[in-house]
Amino acid sequence: MVEQGMPTRSESRLSDEKASRMMVALRNGETLRKFAVRSHRLKAYFDANPGYAEEAKPLIEANAIAALLRKGARRDNTHCKYGHPLFGRTVYIRRNGKRQCLICAKRRDGAPPPPSAEQLKQVTAALNAGKPLRLICAGMIGPKRRATPIVSYIKLNAYRRQNPAFNQFVLSATVSNNSRGQQRRHNPEAFRVQVVRTEANDFYKILSLVPAGLPADARDDIAQSIMLALLEGVIQRDQVRTRVRHFVAEHNRVFPTKFAKFGDSQLLSLDEVMFEDGSATRGDTVSRGLWDSSPVLATLTG
Repeated sequence: MVEQGMPTRSESRLSDEKASRMMVALRNGETLRKFAVRSHRLKAYFDANPGYAEEAKPLIEANAIAALLRKGARRDNTHCKYGHPLFGRTVYIRRNGKRQCLICAKRRDGAPPPPSAEQLKQVTAALNAGKPLRLICAGMIGPKRRATPIVSYIKLNAYRRQNPAFNQFVLSATVSNNSRGQQRRHNPEAFRVQVVRTEANDFYKILSLVPAGLPADARDDIAQSIMLALLEGVIQRDQVRTRVRHFVAEHNRVFPTKFAKFGDSQLLSLDEVMFEDGSATRGDTVSRGLWDSSPVLATLTG
């Protein structure tokens, strides 16, 4: 009896379709490394298909030897593909023994591709939430990896050099990261309480920026919209004061007020039916416009 979720014997065999793709690759001079086929499965397929094995085995051996020769040829290179010397201070030996041209690396690090709009949005949201740059760029807090990095240090630093306003935002958002990190390390419970209090204080600080003349429920909705924009990285923390008017206007557009701009009377629709047993609307009762001629207007203009 086969347990649920475990591959059956037929499923673990090498399929004919994959074997045909492997043969095409072997004929093109490639190795079987990218196919990740296990040796016992390959041997079983060879035993079941002698004709296939007769052609595949010599190709596997020849392609493996050619691959080793190609590796050895690269090891003997004295210059990188851009002509920089691979010796002395211009070469770096990696842990796996591979050599790296430092001139190319410095040139690449000096002008990296800019971060995408989505990456900038995620970085802004993370900084608004008080996350450190080590977590944003390396995904680490302390010695352990906690999350997937959003953007590399090199890309972020290059973007900061090209955008002084964004750099100022990063500096203001990370000014207290050192003390926060020490508190997180030595007193995690107090740090958790501090985070909750900070979030609550942020809401009330934003609420204080919303015009006090608006209804209480409208002010709460606007403050919550600003908090959501901060968490999503749509705006930066230092932009809140200048963007409050935009959020108020957006709220008024979605939820138009029921009162006139001047005075305290409610707005009335001209399309509203006047009586339940009729079809006459309020607009039908309007007999004179604001700028129509009237005795008073005629007296003033005469």
